[in-house]
Amino acid sequence: MAHTGADLLNLQGNIKRDPKGYADEFGLQWRHYKASLQLFLLSPAQGSTEFQDLVTFLSHAVGCYPEETADFATDLMELLEKHGPLLDPSLRTSLVKALILLRNKRQLGASELLPLLFKLFRLQDKALRQLVFRHVTSDIKAANKNGRANNLNRSTQSFLYSVLADEHEGTAKRGLAVLIEMWRRHVWRDARTVNVIASAVFHKSPRVMLASLKFFLGQDIAEDEGDSDNDDNDGEKKAATGPSKEDVYKAFKKGTVSSKKKKQKKLQRAMTAVRKANKKEEGGGQASFAALQLLHDPQGFAEKLLVRLRTGNERFETRLAMMTVLSRAIGVHKLLVLNFYPFLQKYIAPSQKEVTTVLAALVQGCHEVVPPDVLAPVLRQLVDQFVHDKARPEVMTVGIKTVREICVRAPLVMTQELLQDLVEYKKFRDKEVSTAARGLLGLFRELAPGMLKKRDRGRGADGGILVPGEYGQARIADTIEGLDLLEEARRAGRLGPEGEVLSEGEDVSDEESDEEEEEEESDEEEGSLESAGSDVEEEESLDSGEEYEEEGSDEDALEGDSEEEEEEVAVAVAPTNSKKRAHPAAKEDSLATLKKQLAAKNAAAMAKSITNENDESTADWGRILTQEDFESIRQLKHRRLVDAAMSKAGLKSASKRARLRETAEEEAEETMALQDQLGVLHEQRVDPSALLGKRRGRRDKEERMASIMAGREGREFGSKAALKKDKQGGLSNREKDRRKNLPLAARAGQVRRRLIKGRLKSKKNFKGHVRKG
Repeated sequence: MAHTGADLLNLQGNIKRDPKGYADEFGLQWRHYKASLQLFLLSPAQGSTEFQDLVTFLSHAVGCYPEETADFATDLMELLEKHGPLLDPSLRTSLVKALILLRNKRQLGASELLPLLFKLFRLQDKALRQLVFRHVTSDIKAANKNGRANNLNRSTQSFLYSVLADEHEGTAKRGLAVLIEMWRRHVWRDARTVNVIASAVFHKSPRVMLASLKFFLGQDIAEDEGDSDNDDNDGEKKAATGPSKEDVYKAFKKGTVSSKKKKQKKLQRAMTAVRKANKKEEGGGQASFAALQLLHDPQGFAEKLLVRLRTGNERFETRLAMMTVLSRAIGVHKLLVLNFYPFLQKYIAPSQKEVTTVLAALVQGCHEVVPPDVLAPVLRQLVDQFVHDKARPEVMTVGIKTVREICVRAPLVMTQELLQDLVEYKKFRDKEVSTAARGLLGLFRELAPGMLKKRDRGRGADGGILVPGEYGQARIADTIEGLDLLEEARRAGRLGPEGEVLSEGEDVSDEESDEEEEEEESDEEEGSLESAGSDVEEEESLDSGEEYEEEGSDEDALEGDSEEEEEEVAVAVAPTNSKKRAHPAAKEDSLATLKKQLAAKNAAAMAKSITNENDESTADWGRILTQEDFESIRQLKHRRLVDAAMSKAGLKSASKRARLRETAEEEAEETMALQDQLGVLHEQRVDPSALLGKRRGRRDKEERMASIMAGREGREFGSKAALKKDKQGGLSNREKDRRKNLPLAARAGQVRRRLIKGRLKSKKNFKGHVRKG
């Protein structure tokens, strides 16, 4: 007995309420289904609405009679597998929905259904492919919702690996899309998923390969954006707050039905945003790795990709993505793929399409393990093509900036002659070129000042000229860098109770001890300042007297030996009494006093160095350093850089010293940032737009008109006649005179004066008769 769709729907509800009471009716429909299936197999190309309704009914009701309907899912799967391309699209979609419903009710295993669903990706039915894709992704996510389903994940990933090896482009692309979606939804975030996706890079289809390459590039960009967001919000983290009780009460208890619906939707959106923010905050502490860092065999991956890049005939967009991914793999894992750099050399030209992306790939592939002789031809090609006097300024800017980025990662590739040539562009007429050259100069002032000329090294660089080490030379740290500064500050009492570095003039002692120490030190300082002041005055008189210079040759030799120490002592005590002049009779005493002070200073420095050497082992192994200690070390390093920069300035006025201190603070921050980045710079992505200069392009007419109209806001604009016509203020003086109620005699006098003035004016302009001829 055949039933209509409405009758089957009513029977479905009755069966769910009372399965035993309607067992006979279900058995009747089950036998009817079996007969209809045999008839349908005779001509599967013809659609059957009755059979479609019957399948939909049984998919909802078979759960109540599992023993009688054990072969229902098998029948549907065989029908789709054998006659899937011939079926009517509507019937085919209904059969797939019935199988999805059985899978959601756990009446069908994922390992049984997945192979069939991926075969359906071959069909030319877009709606069906979207339905299957949504089910696969949501099914895997639901299985891992309460915990990792390791067995299901392992079997599914193994199956997807075989799917990616399929030669059919549509099936492989959909399998790759499932893997990428699982990674994006944070369901599969393991190395196995990344390596399965990496296998798609070597697929025969260029579309599948490009999709896999874009996955790696997209994950790098997402990681950089996440890091920048974390840096921006590092100092100000705000906890996500949900809606208040008042908002919930208003959404459900106050207002009309329509207004409450709007409030409830708004409340739901707010709750969703809070859940996302909390989830992001909880996962923020975990380390985020780029997908390329999880490769099992990065060297083999890079070599295979280079072979595909050199021998393939893909489009330039695909080849560019292959260059970028290959360079990222080389930089992240510090690989040695020496044939990659000569391959890029032919793409280094200003006329090359997307040349900044090629240069960014070159920079990303450089690290300190690459031999300098391999990078030297590429660097020479870059300089010859981009940096010369006939090149445009924007081309020169790109070239010099790329050279700087290469030298940051591999400084040994730079030669002294090439560096001097590039540094000469610091006075170039174009601002962007000169700025790029100054950036290269500032880099080598920090890395290797010895490669620069003496005038380019900056003040104070002669004391410790650094030269680049040899290739393969590793720097092995035997102690914690900056630990001596921490111990010295701790002994000097320049650390606060919580480990913070105190500024000059602060003290951590109690108020009473402060007052006692100030009283005792004030008496001592008075005597010391008087003696120091007299010493300095006598030293000035010694310097100013020419007779003493001729007579005292031995004392001049002593002054030459300890010239730097004498200058430091003079700078330290000069402001106390700089305007007084001493009597020449105290010359010998002042010199003897200076000698004593210098000897005491040298002895103290020697004792201090011996104490530091003896205490190094105790400082290293005596206790465990906390996070506050490392922060104090960073602050002390920063202060040491600032003090070193200020000591180069000498004696300046207060305003000049304030400006110099601001500049020194900025330089110290840049230096410390560079030192922090040197260790992990090879892992960072290079933005191609960062290699360009900040040159403003010519604006089009719409932009110029928008700027003009913006400048007219807030002021009147137009002709004088139009402004006079629309004038809302008072009258002019002439209009006021005309409207005055004057006596007739006064008005006649005005007319008379106006006529006389007009006659005088015409007489002045008269030039007599003009004769022609």
